[in-house]
Amino acid sequence: MKYSVYFLFTLLLLTACKPKVPKEYIQPGDMEDILYEYHLTQAMAKQAGGDQVEFNKTKYFTAVLKKHDVTQADFDSSLVYYYSHLERLKDIYTNVNERLDDDAKMLGASVGEINRYSQYSASGDTANIWKDRTELLLMPCPMMNRFDFTVKIDTTFHLGDSFMFQFVSEYIYQSGMKDALVCFVTKYEGDSIIQTTNHVSVSGLSQVRIPANRENKLKEMRGFIYLTDGNDHDVTVRRMMFISQMQLVRFHNNDKNEVSDGPRPTFHQTDSVKQISDDERKQLDSIRSKAFERLRNRPLPPPRRNIPDGMATRHHQSPQRR
Repeated sequence: MKYSVYFLFTLLLLTACKPKVPKEYIQPGDMEDILYEYHLTQAMAKQAGGDQVEFNKTKYFTAVLKKHDVTQADFDSSLVYYYSHLERLKDIYTNVNERLDDDAKMLGASVGEINRYSQYSASGDTANIWKDRTELLLMPCPMMNRFDFTVKIDTTFHLGDSFMFQFVSEYIYQSGMKDALVCFVTKYEGDSIIQTTNHVSVSGLSQVRIPANRENKLKEMRGFIYLTDGNDHDVTVRRMMFISQMQLVRFHNNDKNEVSDGPRPTFHQTDSVKQISDDERKQLDSIRSKAFERLRNRPLPPPRRNIPDGMATRHHQSPQRR
């Protein structure tokens, strides 16, 4: 009992001593509000369409910064700080994603494609079997630009199973080409392999479909998500990709005749990332933009601090190209 009390005291002491964000940077709560409204305004700009989408995106984001009494230099220098403290940034983006989902549900959105498989058990015919992390933050620089994963094969996998890997991505780029490579490799008895790859260049829901092998049992499943730098090696430019709600859905094939008599599959590299249609994305953007309309008339928050408008953004030495 004495040791338990001592351990608890030590844990509380370590928690209390956790370093705070320096006052010259935007604090986590304020950064969360800014990023939340950033995504609402980007959705509103895309919904408006026309030839000035990019111009409107910039204009609306500038309005968000002005509302929070933050300059572009404030935001950029603070984001550079959070770049070097990724766990803080991940926590912020987790909260932002939850708020956007809550807004959608409050305005009558359905649960959606990403959550429809969560209700199934792992032993059922249709199940979400993903056991790895569900949220991920990538940046186009070495050590932070790639996520590798391996799926454990057990007795719940059957001959003729097919799969679907899906996730929601949010890009926040100051400039540069948005491009993430998703690769899924499935290896079967007899050393036959299906490799499925494609690129994700827009925010939203993406789905990678892995076809069934009706002749051989599955031995190994692995893959990765890789955020490219788009041939732009300037690490001072604001670029990151937040991935959430990762799922791997397995579908059992219960048609025994189809399993035994079906055609032998062809094994080669395929492009199987399904991007959600423009109509579906516009529906989600419409929901988010409605939420932003409610924010427009809110009073400005009180100033938090006095920061010189000319604060310079920190610069990091560019890493060696891999």
